[in-house]
Amino acid sequence: MVVFVLGHLFIMHYQHVPASTGAAFVGRRWAGAAWRAFDWVLLALALSHGVAGAHAVLRERVRGPRARTVLDGAAVAGATIFAALGTLAVAAGSRAAGGSPGPLSVHAWIPAALLGGLLALATLTYLALLGVAAAAAAYVLRRFPAGRWSYPGQWAFALNRIAGLGVLGFLLLHVADVAMVPFAPDLYDRTVAGYALPYLAPMEILLVTAVVYHALNGLRLMALEALDRRAARAHVLSFAVVVVVTALLVIPSVVVLLQGRP
Repeated sequence: MVVFVLGHLFIMHYQHVPASTGAAFVGRRWAGAAWRAFDWVLLALALSHGVAGAHAVLRERVRGPRARTVLDGAAVAGATIFAALGTLAVAAGSRAAGGSPGPLSVHAWIPAALLGGLLALATLTYLALLGVAAAAAAYVLRRFPAGRWSYPGQWAFALNRIAGLGVLGFLLLHVADVAMVPFAPDLYDRTVAGYALPYLAPMEILLVTAVVYHALNGLRLMALEALDRRAARAHVLSFAVVVVVTALLVIPSVVVLLQGRP
């Protein structure tokens, strides 16, 4: 999955600016069966991994058996719906043509709804960052004991979960907007054009950061688990390496994003 995800990220955020990847771009990509297969495998892996991870996080907080049953059903239903939506779009991808109307083009409210979802996700992300910064400042100024947050492993764990949940939120919105490509390419173009909004630029940078960190940290955990006790002293150093490498890998995407903005 890491290979598929990072490959897709490179194409969409390093070779191109997301706001320029309209229906014509997707149509050319999906004209070949190999790329459609690539995107479908990516959808299946990312969606199953993301839903399973979010389900596990929520199940830790939900204790009642009935509530857990509802949560289990919601996870299965949500994964099924979005998998079906993405599969339908990829299967019909060869019909994509930028600019021309499609059978769903009469629903002009769709781009506004999807952009509203992106704006809401961006707002929640920014508020969460401000909350974390405020909490950290309070700890420092009031000299509260750091407790478990004095351990790098706690930061690695928290960042991994936050990154995963954030990427899943964007993935679900992305599946919904890409599903318009074969059936309302003109509306998809309007939606993608909204990615150029200055308010969404920080979220795009945070998205790339989250994907790269989540992938690298996952590989780090796999390596530490495989090495077991032989890597007991490498936890802190490996976490620091992942943070530094993530920052270095994100910089080129930021340059591409800023150069490609109107």
